[in-house]
Amino acid sequence: MRLILVVLCLCYLSLAGAEEPEKKLENLCEKAVNQETDFQVKGIYGSPLEPEWHPAAAYVLRKEMQRFEVLKREFQKKTAAWRFEFAEMVGGKTVVFVYHLKHLLAFCEGPNAFFVLRK
Repeated sequence: MRLILVVLCLCYLSLAGAEEPEKKLENLCEKAVNQETDFQVKGIYGSPLEPEWHPAAAYVLRKEMQRFEVLKREFQKKTAAWRFEFAEMVGGKTVVFVYHLKHLLAFCEGPNAFFVLRK
């Protein structure tokens, strides 16, 4: 009888834990792009599992885009707390790399490179 009660309690606890919704972490960089710029985030550039792009890695990527002639133009926007580096490609897609000025790495709680569209 005790064994049956223990099994039932374990089943109840496992089901009760499964019913709690997972908390989605809010990406601070995505939120900053949507609020601080004239652009709206439409997707992640790269894998959502990858860590944030380092500014040097984004610079090398933009230089490779120039070398292969897929980069139409690039521009920056700075606010008091954020730096946005935009790269507009020949096909019409725009990518933005976002950096917090005080915390350059591991601040966004997710990726910091996004495909964007003008609002």
